[in-house]
Amino acid sequence: MSHALAHVRDIFSFNSTLVRLGIEDLSNEDAVRRVRGGEGSSISFLVGHMASSRYGILKELGVTDENPFLELWGEQQGARDGADYPGIEDLARRWDALADLFDRTLAELGEDRLQGDTNLSVPNPRGTLLGALYFFLWHESYHVGQLGLLRTEWGYQPLQFRFYDFVKAREEEETAAVG
Repeated sequence: MSHALAHVRDIFSFNSTLVRLGIEDLSNEDAVRRVRGGEGSSISFLVGHMASSRYGILKELGVTDENPFLELWGEQQGARDGADYPGIEDLARRWDALADLFDRTLAELGEDRLQGDTNLSVPNPRGTLLGALYFFLWHESYHVGQLGLLRTEWGYQPLQFRFYDFVKAREEEETAAVG
C-alpha cells in the first residue's frame, strides 16, 4: 500500500471514530436540532450527508451496494427538520457498518487505480482518484468540525475531550491486557 493511501485511510478512519464519538451520547432531539433559527444543519443531517458522500466514493470504486442515505441526504439535498431521519442509535449503527465497508474498500485499492482518472465531480487539480480523495477528506473533516461545534453548542462534552477519553480508555485496556 502506498504511503499516500495509508495516510488517506488513517484520516478517514480517524474521522469515522470522531463521528461515532460525536453521536453516541446524543439524544434524538439534539441530533436533529438545527442552527440558525431552525434553518441550518443538524448533527443528523451532517452525519447522513457525510455517509452519502462516502457512498458516492464507494460507487466510483465499484461497490454496488445501494446507498441507503441517498433518499434523505444525497444529490445536494439541504438540511431539513429531520422528522424523517432515523433515530441517532440507528444512524450510529449505519455509520459503523459504512465505516467498516469504506475502510476495507480503500485497503484494496492499487496504486494504478489511485493515480488513475476518476468520474467524481469535485475540485481536483490532479484529476486523479487520489486528488478526489484528498478533496473528500477536506470536505468530511470540515463537517466533523461542524459536528463538534454543534455538540458543544447543545451542551455536550467537546469532541476533543471525548476523543482524549477514548484514547485514554484504549491505552488502559491495552495495558491491562498486557499486564
